Amino acid sequence: MKKVLLVTDGESFSEGAFEFSRKMNEQIPILLSGVFLPQLEFIHNMDDTSAFVPVTTFNTSSKQSIEIFKQQCIRYNIEFNIHNKLSGYALPELSKETRFADLMILGSEKFHGAMNLYGPYEYLNEALHHSECPAIVVPEKFTFPESVVLTYDGSASAAYAIRSFTYLFPQLCSRRALLVYSSEKNETEIPEADNILELVAHHFPNLVIQKLDVNPKKYFSTWLADINRPILVTGAYGRSAFSRSIKKSFISDIIQEHQLPIFIAHK
Repeated sequence: MKKVLLVTDGESFSEGAFEFSRKMNEQIPILLSGVFLPQLEFIHNMDDTSAFVPVTTFNTSSKQSIEIFKQQCIRYNIEFNIHNKLSGYALPELSKETRFADLMILGSEKFHGAMNLYGPYEYLNEALHHSECPAIVVPEKFTFPESVVLTYDGSASAAYAIRSFTYLFPQLCSRRALLVYSSEKNETEIPEADNILELVAHHFPNLVIQKLDVNPKKYFSTWLADINRPILVTGAYGRSAFSRSIKKSFISDIIQEHQLPIFIAHK
């Protein structure tokens, strides 16, 4: 049985994230741990009134979110537990929670959406970067995946994400899968082609391989829109500062533009 974290900021319960969890449980029973982070608010710094500092609260709305989670789990016969004792700045504590989980699920539209002082989805980006287990980002309205898009750029992170997906979602591997290779370096050959194809071919029997001869930052979104009900598998948000600076905005754009689940894993 897999341990899955459903993470919410406590203020805004994500129906989309719970629905994905419910669909997972229908296929293979899971232990669903509801992680309810304290509500993050910003107040003036007493020493510098032009600056803001984060503070955390746990209010009535948070308690309502916990009650919704409990009732939904009971309704759909999902084994569950609740983690709501987190205090202080939540991201380090969330990172520790992910260390002892198989998968984390977050709602892309609800997760601290009002707290993005530094740009769209900044707090979500930070949560993904600090996660020590794979994660799925889910919009509020989506269709459960009927196809799988495996992104590959020749990196170890991309191969790791594909391998992690096969372990966590063997039931989805039998669906139509596309291994999509693209590179900003305009390489003509797929790096480690024999090795990556040997890996994916044994997990995905309905596999199609496609090389995109376009700039992925500019045209990948357009290409992805034509795929039937996909889940996107990517190795973005790795520990490398250089890799993160390149990939962060790319995946952030996909999160914002498309109503589809995104599986993210990094080493």
